[in-house]
Amino acid sequence: MIFTDEFFSASDSNTANLVRLVDSHTNEDVNFKRITSWIDGTAMDDTKVDHIIYRKKMDSGGSPFYYVRTDVTAGDLDVRIFGVKADDINDDTSALQAAFNTACKLGLNILLPAGIMKTTQGLLLDFSWQGTVKNRIQIIGKGLGNSVIKNYGPTSVALFIKGPADPSRPPYFSVSDLTITKPTGETRYGVGLLIHDFIGAEVNNIEISNYDIGFQLVNVCNAQISFLVSKSCNYGMYNERTINPLGFTYPNLLNFRNCSFLGNVKFGAVIIAGHAVKFDSCGFEGNFGVGLQFTFAGYNGREALSLINNYFEGNANHDIYFETSSMTALSLISNTFTKNIAGRASDVVVNNLSNDQVYMSSLSNAFGYYVNSNPEIPSYVPSASSKNILYMGDPSKFHLLNNDMHQSSLES
Repeated sequence: MIFTDEFFSASDSNTANLVRLVDSHTNEDVNFKRITSWIDGTAMDDTKVDHIIYRKKMDSGGSPFYYVRTDVTAGDLDVRIFGVKADDINDDTSALQAAFNTACKLGLNILLPAGIMKTTQGLLLDFSWQGTVKNRIQIIGKGLGNSVIKNYGPTSVALFIKGPADPSRPPYFSVSDLTITKPTGETRYGVGLLIHDFIGAEVNNIEISNYDIGFQLVNVCNAQISFLVSKSCNYGMYNERTINPLGFTYPNLLNFRNCSFLGNVKFGAVIIAGHAVKFDSCGFEGNFGVGLQFTFAGYNGREALSLINNYFEGNANHDIYFETSSMTALSLISNTFTKNIAGRASDVVVNNLSNDQVYMSSLSNAFGYYVNSNPEIPSYVPSASSKNILYMGDPSKFHLLNNDMHQSSLES
């Protein structure tokens, strides 16, 4: 039994074309084969040696020759071979970053192990500073609560995905089956997961908690976000376009499916100057401010926001605050709005800051309230001052198509 570090040491003289070794970090069997070319077909040389996947040996005459780890060339990179321990004791920051850099350079999927990966600085997967051989990279964990990145200390971004220098030629990128959190009791600080400068990204089965901003898209369009849970942050989500320097796109063509924004201190979700955004079967519950805040400024089309089959309950302020400074259209279809906080504000607020037309379809939504069976907990009491849909602005500019169910006639 020969370990990888032993085989590639200066004391080993084996020059076989194919060798079976034991990985020095994972204790797993692995094959290495001799090669003369790199992953893209170019001639192999010392500049392409990373000491983990592509490795170098010297023959008896002092000439170099090279090996490649065969399981990685299939397209998947297990970060444990870089020394990631995932034991919540050892600091995995450097090992994870080295794995991210190599995966980005070679175009490999990043496989995260089960366990708690302790980090003390931010992790960066950067498509802007180096080209990638393959145009498809995924970060794949072992599932919520199984693969955990736990970031200690005041890190600005726990996991930062930076798009290519030319966003019109993006790689396919996805991140899935992962929990990102901070230790219990630490101050909410920084961003849990930030995706920046991307056309086309996929986020699936991700849980984020205890950050200032849980999930953030900046200069991103055409993204699919599903089964995201962002909770116990100041902002569960905050999406925008950068102003200085000016980003290439406002938030648009974003599809949120089966996501949850729960118990956030300020807002469940915020989208600034967005358009063509859809929330489908998402939950906004127990946020101490607004459940969903959305602003529209008339960029790139007139359709702003669609909400279908979502659930709102227990948000201390409005469930939805929609603000527009341009002609627009929005639609609410088959959503549930349940008030359970005494003295609560209106469910949906539409604030027209301009003198333009606003067209709103509100169809088959259920506006109700909850009566607590426990007499020690006050029930919500309907009030004529708290409308289910509150419009602010010139009433002649508001065109509402309404076919909803209102549990209280006072609020309808």
